[in-house]
Amino acid sequence: MKEFKFTPHKLMIILFALVLCGTSLATVVLPKKDKSENENRTLASFPTLVNTAKLDSAKNLADVFGSVKWKYLNDRTGNAFKDDFETYLSDHLAGRESWVKFSNNIQRLSGKQEINGVYTFDGRMIQTFKTYDRQTVDNSLNAINAFAERFPEKQMYMMLTPTAQEFCMNKIPSYEGLASEKSFIDECYKKLQNVNTIDCYSFLAGSADEYIYYRTDHHWTSYGAYRAYQSAANSLGYAAYGYKDFNIETVSSDFRGTLYSRTLDDKIAPDSIEYFTLAKNEPAVKLTRIDGTDVTEYDSLYMREYLDEKDKYSSFTGSNAPIVTIDTNVDNGKTLLIVKDSYAHALVPFLSKHYSKITMVDMRYIHTDLNAVIDFENYSQVLFMFNVISFAEDTSIPALGLTK
Repeated sequence: MKEFKFTPHKLMIILFALVLCGTSLATVVLPKKDKSENENRTLASFPTLVNTAKLDSAKNLADVFGSVKWKYLNDRTGNAFKDDFETYLSDHLAGRESWVKFSNNIQRLSGKQEINGVYTFDGRMIQTFKTYDRQTVDNSLNAINAFAERFPEKQMYMMLTPTAQEFCMNKIPSYEGLASEKSFIDECYKKLQNVNTIDCYSFLAGSADEYIYYRTDHHWTSYGAYRAYQSAANSLGYAAYGYKDFNIETVSSDFRGTLYSRTLDDKIAPDSIEYFTLAKNEPAVKLTRIDGTDVTEYDSLYMREYLDEKDKYSSFTGSNAPIVTIDTNVDNGKTLLIVKDSYAHALVPFLSKHYSKITMVDMRYIHTDLNAVIDFENYSQVLFMFNVISFAEDTSIPALGLTK
């Protein structure tokens, strides 16, 4: 019998096989999580092979398994089962985040600066904006115009805000193909009818060298939101408080946000989160979150319990919800309805100083006629507030045009 000899090549093969087998075994036997805290998303559940809704008799059971093609939940085919099973395995792979981090590090070593739609440079990350579907954007703008036409007595406003990419364009090679968010905003504003536009861009551009966007998250910082608040003052009819009117509390210095979750790049320094409250006469508030039949109330706009979680940005008025209403003791009768994305969460604490009532609506989570959940007569002003990237991708806004 020929004697087996270890060689570096054979040793690498054996080690790779052991790692592969060990990972596969661990994937099968280890407990499964429902949610990835790092990615802030629900992980795939194990796909159901047969359509359990139809298994109401022995004959039906025989029919299902006697089919030429096995069917499972929602009558999808075996190919769909295979795809969902692969997603399940990918989501629950043992040591998944370590594998992802290893893969991303290899890409960075090869000189790649953009990973999963995130461009990294100069100690920060940005979410890239390159192309968009014009029809999707036009559908949203048409819905907003139709909404404004339905309520001519309401004061209508639109605030489109740039993301961090816009103020880094001169530092990123042109071959990366980044689109101008300023041009996008200008084009959208030109198509609006009976809607007042708010020039948030100029205020942010004036502070572009300051800490107005997080390094590891796609949102603006509290100071960035403060600059947007200043930009809205004249249009919305209030005098903005000065920077020195606020007490500023740093509540976290270890925030790693959504962009970090895509890259797992530990070389980028974590972010700080700040809360702004008026040094004098901070309004008392009652915040009510409505998600279907689930109604919860809070006595603050800042939910500090999220500071102990991965998703620290949700400490601003809580995570995304269909409807959030804020009642204050500001006794001026002014009311504001905001149709928004999550950038509004850091902005609303500033706006709350000037309204007796603010309601935020996130159309991505509204699955019914908006009239059924919102009484428009309760609001004198309506603000559409989105960042460029979310507005370009949002397909839920046209539902506004369906509410009669």
